[in-house]
Amino acid sequence: MNITKTQNDNLNAMIKIELGKEDYAERVENVLKDYQRKVVIDGFRKGKTPMGIVKKMYGKAILVEEINKVLGEALTNYIKENDLQILGEPLPNETEQKELNLEDDKFEFIYDIALSPEVNVKLSKREKVPYYLIKVDDEMIDKQIESMCKGNGELKPVDEIEGTEYIKGELIELNADGSVKEGGVKNEDASLSVMHIKDEESVNAFKGAKVGQEVKFNAVKSFPNKADFASMLGVTKEEAEQVNPDFCFIVNEIKRYTDAEVNQELFDRVYGKDNVKSVEEFRTKVKEDIEKQLKGHSEYRFTIDAREKILKKNEDVVLPDAFLKRWIVAVNKDMKAEDVEKDFEGYRDEFKWQVIKTALGKEYGLKVEEADMKSVAREVAAAQLQQYGLYGLSDEQLDGFAVKLLEDSKQRQHLYERAVDNKIFAAIRENVKLEEQEIAMADFEKLFQK
Repeated sequence: MNITKTQNDNLNAMIKIELGKEDYAERVENVLKDYQRKVVIDGFRKGKTPMGIVKKMYGKAILVEEINKVLGEALTNYIKENDLQILGEPLPNETEQKELNLEDDKFEFIYDIALSPEVNVKLSKREKVPYYLIKVDDEMIDKQIESMCKGNGELKPVDEIEGTEYIKGELIELNADGSVKEGGVKNEDASLSVMHIKDEESVNAFKGAKVGQEVKFNAVKSFPNKADFASMLGVTKEEAEQVNPDFCFIVNEIKRYTDAEVNQELFDRVYGKDNVKSVEEFRTKVKEDIEKQLKGHSEYRFTIDAREKILKKNEDVVLPDAFLKRWIVAVNKDMKAEDVEKDFEGYRDEFKWQVIKTALGKEYGLKVEEADMKSVAREVAAAQLQQYGLYGLSDEQLDGFAVKLLEDSKQRQHLYERAVDNKIFAAIRENVKLEEQEIAMADFEKLFQK
């Protein structure tokens, strides 16, 4: 095997790989032998097919597959051993590549590669990046507590229907004159939510009803969704389509969802037993939780401003645009060249940012360790759990959720990329001057409208 690199310009080069029979023949032979052991062909017992027949049937396909494997390994190793900083991946050359003849013993392959340009990632405290501290006011705390009360409420028995209750009872199909339909639908364990009734007249019929009372209403108008209607009746969709619209509901049980009260029971449920013992402490903890959530918003805004700052610093850096446009089309089967051309400004910034990230990693010796991965996994787990109203969990409590995230290969890759970004922006934060400024949430949101 012979590999050579030809430099076209500062950003583009060609890699030529010359393969001889000695580079692939043994691999091809081993695969053919494996096929011979496994293949089943009419007229021959398994493992007894003559090699000549196996070669005739599979030889060319195996040759192409093994040559491609050799090429892939050779390219990867050459790029790594020569520390070539490339953009995208190597692409087959469109003009210099000779037509291949599989009957030959020697092959020549030519690939185009794009080289990363030099970028300026030297940072100093003379460079300023804004960092916004979002103010937590009483209104935000009140809204969060209101949300916690709703999320920790419960259904409680009440005497009378007001319009938002869940009720249980007996549902009976009626004739048009209000009499019970003989052989009609009868569900002795029916339940419904008055709040979800779509017909205003039916809602008014239920309002004021008490346990033991009968309510006559139009069930078809009340529940136009066929699946919901059939479920309430306790029959199939097909059977539900045949029923009369008028029904009688005999109320056996009325329950109303009641928000939790701001008391010790709520404190214990949200933050653990006796960790919070007064309304003042509760509001303080809620404020701390909001601040943690808003810190994520502040950090996100910092990443935007820091990224823009460093991209601006490197606005004159030139990229191998022609190659990158080819590469984007090559790796996105549904994308056309004209689409890439139209949106290339955005692509260019993203490629440039990737070059900058790599350079920052080298400049500041950044490396993602397993501890970094676990930390990010805990952050993601905490954010997911907070969506279900679970706050204030310790690292130890989050570890179980984090381990599950890290065991998933797709999640792990996502977490790794997030850990890399954390390292990158931490390095930027340490080496520039942060201009901290307090800001109201409404004004902070306006920053994203510019």
